[in-house]
Order: sequence, then structure tokens, then C-alpha cells
Amino acid sequence: MDARSDPSPLRNLRPTRSLLENAELRGVLTNLSHELCRPLVSLRAGFDLILGNAAPPIPPDQRGHLQTMLVLCDDLLRLTRSYLDYASIVQGARPLHNGSYTLSALVREIDHEFATVASARRIQWECMLEGEDAKIVTDASRCQQIFGNLASNALKFTPQCGRVRVKVRHEGAEWRVVVSDSGPGIPPEAHSRVFEPFYRLSREERAGIEGNGLGLAICRELVEQMGGEISLGSELGEGTRVTVTLPLEQRQASPLVSNGADLDHSHA
Repeated sequence: MDARSDPSPLRNLRPTRSLLENAELRGVLTNLSHELCRPLVSLRAGFDLILGNAAPPIPPDQRGHLQTMLVLCDDLLRLTRSYLDYASIVQGARPLHNGSYTLSALVREIDHEFATVASARRIQWECMLEGEDAKIVTDASRCQQIFGNLASNALKFTPQCGRVRVKVRHEGAEWRVVVSDSGPGIPPEAHSRVFEPFYRLSREERAGIEGNGLGLAICRELVEQMGGEISLGSELGEGTRVTVTLPLEQRQASPLVSNGADLDHSHA
């Protein structure tokens, strides 16, 4: 079932960015992330080379250790690259690149990306446009990152035979996307904190659910920079609903590229 509580705009909750608001510290951590990426890429390439070309063949127990180290390298690379992505967004280093699209194209893009994933996980998936279609002027790459994160989170926390719904609607001068799931829900005291960078619910770690705690923080930053709002409604055992509201036309616009049929398939 969907959450019964009404979503509250996060601008009222204002989760703190804490230390990440310190520009000097953020710069140090960004440089550190850059420095970590290079040796990690080299280590990963080395492990691949050993696993693929070792002679004589590596004993099974040693191969298992190498594969574990390869996975750890991948995890660290994802974390460092996610932080670099988040830091560049917070610093405003990624300008808007707006184009003209339709809401129906947005729905098709989300459905195309996640319908197969939902089916493989035996989750009931629904992605639909409610009401009439409308043209929007927005950054397609940012939209894909926002709604990709939200849909991915919903599928990740929804058990088999559960349900995930994505509903898109045009309302006046705005358009809205609601992503709801029938997962375990989020305790009230964590509603604002889940949008803080690196925050993870304790149950995620106990259940072995992967994540770096940056997906929702990135969503919040992108939505706010696009002049919109993101809100969350959830109750334990009742699922979670995340709502993103954006203006039909972005105020800060780069040169437009008309594309009313399909969204750009590239991801930020």
C-alpha cells in the first residue's frame, strides 16, 4: 500500500548538509576522491589481468580472494565517483542544458529503463501519464538521473510480489512525478535525514542492501537547482511515496534543443 501520511516539502524540514557546506573541506574531499580513483582503476585493471591471464591457473581459493578484491575495488570506485558527482552538483559546476520534451516521452523513457528490471524481480510495475500530455522545457539528463535514482530505490526496497508505481501529471504551470512503492517504509524520525549525504537507514546494512547514501541527496540538489520541490511520505509497513514537482519551463535555460518525441538516452 502507498504511504498514508501526506508528503511534507523538504524545504520545511531543511535537512542539514553539515560539513559539506564547508567549501574548503569539500574541496579537500573532492581532490581526495580524484586521487583515489586513479589507483583504484589501476588496481582493478591489475586484478582483471591476473584473473584472465594467469598461468598456471589460479587455485580456486586464491581466485575467490582476487574476485572479492575486485568487487571491493568496484564498490570504492562507485563511492568516489558518486561523491565527485555530488560535489560537482553542490558547487554548481554542472550547468543546465535544457531542451523541449513531452511528458509522454518521459514516461516512455522511465518505463523502458525499469519495466524489465521490475519483471525480473517479480515486482508489479506501473508507469503512466495521468491526464493530458504537455510540453516541458527541462534538462533531460538531470531528469533521468533524478527519476532513475527514485525508481531504482523503490525497486531495491520493494520485496517480490510488491508494487512500484510511477505517475506523471501536468498541473497548471508545473508537472509532477510521484514514485510510490509497497516496501517497508521509513520511520518518521528519518524522513528528513534520508536526503542527507551518506545517510543510510540501519536496516539497509542489516539486510545487505547496497548503496552509498548519495542517491537521494543528489536528487534533492538537482531538483532544487531546477526550481522544484521534492517531498516524501512514508509509514512503517505502508510503503514510501516520493513526489517531485518541477516548473513546465526552467528559468535558467541554456540554448534549447527541440525534441518532443524522445529524451536523450545519455546519463549524467
